[in-house]
Amino acid sequence: MKTPQLTRSTVAIALALQALAAQAADAPTDAKDSKEKLDRIVVTGSNIKRTDAESSQPLLTISRDEIKASGALTVGDVLGNLTDNDGRAISDLGGANSWASGASGVSLRNLGTGGTLTLLNGRRLTSYGFADGLQLNFSNIDAIPANLIERVEVLKDGASAIYGSDAIGGVINIITTKDFRGVGLAVSAQQSLRRSFLAHDRSGSVTVGHGSLDDDGYNLYGHLEMYQRGSYKDADVRPLLPGWYVEQNPARLQLSSGSFPGNYTGRYPANYKDPALAGKSFTTPAPRCAPENLVGGVCLYDYWKDSDARPAADRLTGMLGGRYKLSNDLTAFTELQFADIQAKYYTNVPRSQAAGTTSTWYDSLKGELQSFSHPALPVGHPQNPYDFPVTLAYRYVDNPDMFKNVGASFDHRLVVGVEGTLGGWDIDTAVGDMGSRATQRQHLYLDRYGYTDAVTSGQYKFGQVNSAEVLNKMFPEMGSTGHYRQQFADFKGSREIYQLPAGPLMMAVGAELRHEDFFHRSMDNILQARIVGFSGVNIGGKRNTAAVFTEFAAPITKQLEATLALRGDKVFDGFGAITPKLQLAYRPTKALLLRGTLTQGFRAPSLPETGNGGASWFNNSLNDPKRCETARALRDALKTGNAADQIEANLAFNSGCSVSFPSSVTPNPDLKPERSNNASVGIVVQALDNVSVSIDYYNIKRRDEIGTPDITQILQNEDQNPSLVPRDAVSVQDQLWSQRAKELTGQTIAFQSGSIRTMRLQYRNLYRTRVSGFDIDLRSRWGLGEWGKLDLNLEANIQSKLLYWDTDAQAWRVNRIGYNGVPRERAVLKANWSRGDWKLGSRVNYSSSTKLAWDEWDDGYYQSQGCADRGEPESHCRVSSWTSTDMWLQYSGIKGWTLSANLFNAFNEQPAVFRRPAGLPNLNGRVLKLSAEVKF
Repeated sequence: MKTPQLTRSTVAIALALQALAAQAADAPTDAKDSKEKLDRIVVTGSNIKRTDAESSQPLLTISRDEIKASGALTVGDVLGNLTDNDGRAISDLGGANSWASGASGVSLRNLGTGGTLTLLNGRRLTSYGFADGLQLNFSNIDAIPANLIERVEVLKDGASAIYGSDAIGGVINIITTKDFRGVGLAVSAQQSLRRSFLAHDRSGSVTVGHGSLDDDGYNLYGHLEMYQRGSYKDADVRPLLPGWYVEQNPARLQLSSGSFPGNYTGRYPANYKDPALAGKSFTTPAPRCAPENLVGGVCLYDYWKDSDARPAADRLTGMLGGRYKLSNDLTAFTELQFADIQAKYYTNVPRSQAAGTTSTWYDSLKGELQSFSHPALPVGHPQNPYDFPVTLAYRYVDNPDMFKNVGASFDHRLVVGVEGTLGGWDIDTAVGDMGSRATQRQHLYLDRYGYTDAVTSGQYKFGQVNSAEVLNKMFPEMGSTGHYRQQFADFKGSREIYQLPAGPLMMAVGAELRHEDFFHRSMDNILQARIVGFSGVNIGGKRNTAAVFTEFAAPITKQLEATLALRGDKVFDGFGAITPKLQLAYRPTKALLLRGTLTQGFRAPSLPETGNGGASWFNNSLNDPKRCETARALRDALKTGNAADQIEANLAFNSGCSVSFPSSVTPNPDLKPERSNNASVGIVVQALDNVSVSIDYYNIKRRDEIGTPDITQILQNEDQNPSLVPRDAVSVQDQLWSQRAKELTGQTIAFQSGSIRTMRLQYRNLYRTRVSGFDIDLRSRWGLGEWGKLDLNLEANIQSKLLYWDTDAQAWRVNRIGYNGVPRERAVLKANWSRGDWKLGSRVNYSSSTKLAWDEWDDGYYQSQGCADRGEPESHCRVSSWTSTDMWLQYSGIKGWTLSANLFNAFNEQPAVFRRPAGLPNLNGRVLKLSAEVKF
């Protein structure tokens, strides 16, 4: 049986379709409008100028008015509203744990940033200075000014035959205003109506333009835009957390024994002078612990007040442009796009670790594992009251602001070219330079020498505020720098080359030359393995690429047109790819269009994948099959003890069931390009002049995907390849947990395997992916006479397959559709009414229910069985569907001014219950955005 939400959604869509079929509307028919409809333009996905109506591809166009109605503040907001955007691409919101801090990408059709091509005015953007996951070069959509967008065209089809690499799952072409006169100002601000600090964002822009291309022969414009994202801490939202979330994430309410001024912890020596204490463990608060922090005889610290639940971001983006008529047929143009971005991520203030705890990491330069043993306070230390070495569980709160992680970048893109008509050809040629320089800096991890010296010598004064010099010695600045640079030259031209009986045969030809240069390098203290637990990266590469392409549009009959495109890309002294594309469009009547596409796509191996050097990183929160069962048992035993044992219980559990360890990967110059076979077929029905409905089926098979062996699979099959998983010996801390568990329960619970050290990997062509589904796009405009006009649109994506390849079994894994994060249906129903100076609209956003399990291996959260194993009802193993409604109001009755308001989640829909440990749910509730624009 369908869920009530889905039933209501289906009924709403059916009623909307019925209303559209039952009404007629006035459509503009004056000569000017007719002429505008026949103008040929460059349409995303083709090199041949044509009208929108001639497009034989599934192309979604989002107008400036639609963007305003959606209330989008940023390009990320605009693209986040796409039903084909799977929302799984890198986001600057998670930059604290990202190798590409301060940037956001976009992913269509669950194919990732490497399967989606983003264009600005028909040409590529620069890749970000850092690579996504140390692997994929991608464009940072945060670098594009949102208030200058004229429209966004989304090609929901592969287009490598037109644009080259990356255009596998689709193409997003962001088109900005190119002819602006006067001065325009715009400001926007939003915040939650639940708490003012939630969703607290601001933006503002100024646009200045002079000259008319038609009247003066030139136009110059400049645009500058500012965006600020408000931040708040994890502790700030603690009172807002729903009960089901706290139940699944109890640590959100817990405090830490790593505190200020700390707790002495350890075990009395077996031969201690007092036999009653010999061999016993202890936890004793250090002097001067604030009374409100003493709980159960332990000094505790609220570490949630230091970490960001939502990080701050400051973005300054802009564009400068000009167009100059060289003649009646040729126009010179230039564009300079730039962005200066900074994102700040406050993390937990560091704490000391138990004496003898070993941290391991990978030395990228020497290719060796490194280890560090955390020091104890020695006998005679000013802060050690015992006559044996002791651990002080301590939080370094001297200067919490010091420990923020700052991701910053500066991007630029300069294009100079000529377009127009020359010798009967429609031409477009340009040269350009683009680049991105990114940095990531923080003070958080220990210097292996400076930290030990400051702690053991007494130079660091525990319980006091220490100098910046001492803190910098212990926690030096660390991070990395990345730089991507590209120079290019391109040319394309199209024209009619022959008159066929059914119409003109159109041809386009073109070529591109590109030089790319990339490096990503950690700071020297990381590469020298001075920073404890932090592995480094030192990768780089450069290449020159050439491409030639051609395209033909041939009317076979008056009703049938075929388009054939062919492109060849070649890296000098490297790999190459030849990519064809065939499109057919059959229009038996004016009201009906049948269309289909067969094409191949490819993604060129990135410079990090094929260059030189290497990288290493930490895998976080993984299940270690050889330790997790014991870790669960230790947790249960320790929970029967005192307050300190309660805290240790979670640490023991994490040591086996939520483990972290380093992996290293090296580039592979022998990689092949990723390839895909794409097929789509669709129907467009336009029974009325003002109503069109399109339904398109897509099927994409991607092969030779570049990656490394799956870490989870390696762990599950460790006994078959033990050399891939080197382990340490059982640690002192492991033994201490076992001893304490025996004291509390009398049971012997001991790890048989030590912690994982690392994994050494290399990029290989390993994987495959298959995706398929349906896109539905309904657009209409209804004339209501004196009551104005009504736009009623529906966009929906229905996914039918998402299959990943199992390299061990050499077979497809289970269909991922309907699992966590991959809803089968996503839909947006939009209604916008306008009359005179007023506009009013709404958006209904819908996402269908999913399983709680991420995949078929996620046994603990499987529907029915997973819940039964935990003694919970079956409903707890699902995430319910989610529907929200946004509303919009605009007034333009004051000369030159436009005022608008957006109310997001107008009916205060609560976040779907998610019964497993996870990041914060959406706590915003209703959000109000106010905007004002003026032009003079």
